[in-house]
Amino acid sequence: MSSESLVLILGMAIVTFIPRFFPLLLLSKKEISPSFSRWMSFIPVSIFAALVASDVFFWESSFSLHPFRNIKLIPSILVFVVAYKTKSLLWSMVTGVLLMTVFYILF
Repeated sequence: MSSESLVLILGMAIVTFIPRFFPLLLLSKKEISPSFSRWMSFIPVSIFAALVASDVFFWESSFSLHPFRNIKLIPSILVFVVAYKTKSLLWSMVTGVLLMTVFYILF
């Protein structure tokens, strides 16, 4: 590994570490209000929903709701049904991987 690669990796580690460490350091001794804590509990869900929606509804760099042009729509709906019925992350992931594999092969 070259010294440039090592410097780049260390720089990325520092840049990733700082935004996580300083809020923890500054807020660890402070009391957080219940309303702020409740508001913060929705952030992971909203970020996950945004990531999933952007991946599902965009196919080949364009927005598409047509199931024959966007092969991710039908598997996504079926994964949602499996997740709702089983409440299992494992079965949802297995279903998603299998369905996407089948759809990529068929289409």
